[in-house]
Amino acid sequence: MNDIIVLRSSQNDVLLKEIQAKLNDRVEEVHLSVRPTINIIASILTAAPKIKQISCPPSLFERTPKKIKEALEKVNVSFSSILLTPGRPRMHSDSKIVEIYALNQKRYSAKKISRELKIPLTTVYYYLNKKNETVE
Repeated sequence: MNDIIVLRSSQNDVLLKEIQAKLNDRVEEVHLSVRPTINIIASILTAAPKIKQISCPPSLFERTPKKIKEALEKVNVSFSSILLTPGRPRMHSDSKIVEIYALNQKRYSAKKISRELKIPLTTVYYYLNKKNETVE
């Protein structure tokens, strides 16, 4: 099974160079983090002639012109939406978040929790407010 090659550049000229550098005749799946244009698709098809699947995030998939989707269909390349990276990764582990709630149960103030766990006070407030929203 082949891995998905992820192309992340937001500038077209940089993206086209990235396509040339990362794609070859063994690549079958590509994920774009930008809305595909005719130039980008043509470059991908040229650099990876055995391509079977091109994907992008759902928000970009919706805004991709129908002509591009139809053109890919004609050359038997599947085009779909996949959410590979659902947002920014969390800074604090699940265990640290559990500790916030445990110390809060022991009636520690947010400030004391912040000092105890060495995390920003705003982060403590964020998780405490988030917990209160799910309880209500």
